Amino acid sequence: MRNGSPQLTLKRPPAPRPRPVLGNRNFLLLWLAQLISQSAQNAILFTLLVLVTSLTQGSTYTSILVLAFVVPSVVFGVFSGVIVDVWSKRLLLVYTNAARALFAVLFLLSRDHVAGLIAISVFFSTASQLFGTTDAVTVPFVVKKDELIAANSMFSLAVTGSQLLGMIFLGPILLPTVGAVGVFTATTVMFAISVGCAWLLPPIEHDAIHGERKLPAWSEIREAGADYVQTLRTLKRDAVAALALVHYATGSSLVLLFAVLVPRYMQAILKVAPDKAVTIFAPVGIGAILGLRALPMIVARFGKNRTVIIGLLGLALCLVALGLIEPIAILLKHTESLNPFGRERAGGLSILVLMTMAFAGPLGFTYALVNAPAQTVLHERAPLEMRGRVFAAQVVLANAAGVLPLIVAGSVADIFGVSPVLFAIAMVMASIAGVSVYLEMKWSQAGRPPPAPGVAA
Repeated sequence: MRNGSPQLTLKRPPAPRPRPVLGNRNFLLLWLAQLISQSAQNAILFTLLVLVTSLTQGSTYTSILVLAFVVPSVVFGVFSGVIVDVWSKRLLLVYTNAARALFAVLFLLSRDHVAGLIAISVFFSTASQLFGTTDAVTVPFVVKKDELIAANSMFSLAVTGSQLLGMIFLGPILLPTVGAVGVFTATTVMFAISVGCAWLLPPIEHDAIHGERKLPAWSEIREAGADYVQTLRTLKRDAVAALALVHYATGSSLVLLFAVLVPRYMQAILKVAPDKAVTIFAPVGIGAILGLRALPMIVARFGKNRTVIIGLLGLALCLVALGLIEPIAILLKHTESLNPFGRERAGGLSILVLMTMAFAGPLGFTYALVNAPAQTVLHERAPLEMRGRVFAAQVVLANAAGVLPLIVAGSVADIFGVSPVLFAIAMVMASIAGVSVYLEMKWSQAGRPPPAPGVAA
């Protein structure tokens, strides 16, 4: 009360809640183009692996097929960054999906010829690499800066979701029921739908200013190698972006290595047929989805770099746990009630399978904490005119670093076992996390991370 009159207290209006990033029409179209086309790509990869294995009855051509998907990303990645930076991003999304629809038809026509499938895979992988780089670079053009972490979380969710949809549902369901013809027909339609989503996008900001260029100048392509070297030099001057690039490349390489080791892990340790992997390792996808949903809250609490550190340490622990399954199996083999290879089962599953599924969930959760924050850092700190080259550099480094392990990992696992390989990968993850902790402490003592060269902090 003041002067006999009641005092009125004005309440502040509640702060507006942030709009879900999928409420942004342009991002929704971009996200759908990614989810649908990448699901089709993964379904094709699953189908090709099955076809090549059944046609050759061996693993040599399967390894060649995997390399046909990886090597073009290393070779063509040097040029793709320049192309993405100077071409119309919207039209690139249209053209790359249209090209993959055409290649899906060619896969259908060549389904009984191993050499043809592998040759087409080289061109299919090249188009996919160009699409992936363009898609990643386009994200910051269609969302606001404060929506980047949420947008990149959804971006990573689409990547994980497409792997689940393509390799666990579409491929395994369609191939036994409608055959390879049905798979390639369905994926052709999916790529066509992605073409429509990309076509409905407006010109990207840079394209709207400079025009939707369809063809780059030859001089720009000829100088791609020099531009790539300049990109690496720019990143070298920015310690934060360089570390994010290492984080992103590490996460991408882990997926390739894990895909190579899982069949051997199933046979040597779990004593289960490799085609059961989709069921046993399904918790990886579930954990990744949960991690991506929780990611904005975790980043808000700890920051991007510390979130990645948590993810790397979590990955190392999960890999060690999976590596310990083998010695646990040896110990339990001599028991009667807990023998993992005996007749006693819990819900039809051995104790080793149940333990593997239990560790697979946290593995997916912690993996989700690595790529999206690192990608957001690259979006924030990469110079606008070099974003395509920065993300192309990530693809080149990740796949170049993964080529030798892809070739060697299977042989090393055959000689020394899967567990030592998992322990070695865990040590690499922990080492990268240790370097990240050191840099985080160094930046904390300085008060803030160093600003990006030529970019406003």
